[in-house]
Amino acid sequence: MYSKISVAIVYILFFSLAVIAQTQTQKSVAEELKQLDDESSKQVPQSLLDAGRKGTEELIAQGIVKKALNVGDRMPEFILTDASGKSVKSADLLKTSHLVVTFYRGAWCPFCNLYLRSLQKKSQDFKQLGANIVAISLEKQDRSLTVAQNNKLDFTVLSDPKLVVARKFGIVYEMPKVTNDAILAVGFDLAKYNEMEKAELPLSATYVISKKGKIVYAFLDPDYKKRAEHSEVIKALMELQKKKSY
Repeated sequence: MYSKISVAIVYILFFSLAVIAQTQTQKSVAEELKQLDDESSKQVPQSLLDAGRKGTEELIAQGIVKKALNVGDRMPEFILTDASGKSVKSADLLKTSHLVVTFYRGAWCPFCNLYLRSLQKKSQDFKQLGANIVAISLEKQDRSLTVAQNNKLDFTVLSDPKLVVARKFGIVYEMPKVTNDAILAVGFDLAKYNEMEKAELPLSATYVISKKGKIVYAFLDPDYKKRAEHSEVIKALMELQKKKSY
């Protein structure tokens, strides 16, 4: 018999899969996300939608983006485990390429899955500009592996248990009570799912980081339904090619 958490996760993911399958490659990230939002909103209870909107408004009012690392800052060093269980050092990643680092909320988030799939489509374009993609979540290695396999990702997916690295980036927030209460009501205990004391998550941030570890582009938005456009990432990478000092 399925647990309430399992049922809730399936409920959340169900709507994303059909929409993602229909996504056209020529659409912008914003258009793809809006399509997913429109389709899922027809099925998700209004109380949950209202709670999510109020929670996002609270996060914006808190000004949490101001605490995050931004352009001109240096990426903190880290050692994390990838989807295969291998230890990965940030210093080693920077030896071979620039990085496009994206943080995602988890395997349960349809917007995250859509965005990771869209990044996969641009992977070769980024590589041609000297960059590799690195995706980070607080989920353990087995769930990272599931995300990589389900979305057919060929880039590095890392686990950041307890949000140690995300905290260094300054992008961790506690889910607003109004939102957490709403998802608890449908059977999804986020804190328990992630084995955390609080229902904490990272912003769905995306960074472009030069080989020297300097942040040259940062997308920071409290609204998890908004993500970095690939055109902006490509623009940042093209600028990097012109600046040898970076």
